[in-house]
Amino acid sequence: MRDDRSKKKAGRTKPAAKEVSPATKKRAALRCPFVAAAEVTELSSETQISARTSELAVGGCYIETLNPLPEGALVQVRILRDQGVFEAKAKVVYSHKSFGMGLAFREMAPKQRLLLEDWLAEIVIQLKPER
Repeated sequence: MRDDRSKKKAGRTKPAAKEVSPATKKRAALRCPFVAAAEVTELSSETQISARTSELAVGGCYIETLNPLPEGALVQVRILRDQGVFEAKAKVVYSHKSFGMGLAFREMAPKQRLLLEDWLAEIVIQLKPER
């Protein structure tokens, strides 16, 4: 006769591969609202997309476009603003047909990182309620 532990083991089922816990869905960095012109170039095909950002974070951004690239595509992204141009290599981490795509930054020069941090600090200051 089996003991209770083996019955519990036998009754276990693995979660579906696509199941994601709420904790896993949380981003590593908070995204801030940020609208700016953007140019995205897929590295393998050199396909260029003119679009705009709607959110920005230290780790990535959301690009609004009617023709998003597929998940997994590697891209060069340029975000254009009066205060400068931010450039980085990124990966499409999710794609919403006819809406846009989420990009995760992969490589950026130290100067680009500083520019990104300056932009985000400016946004946080603007969003902070006055006392």
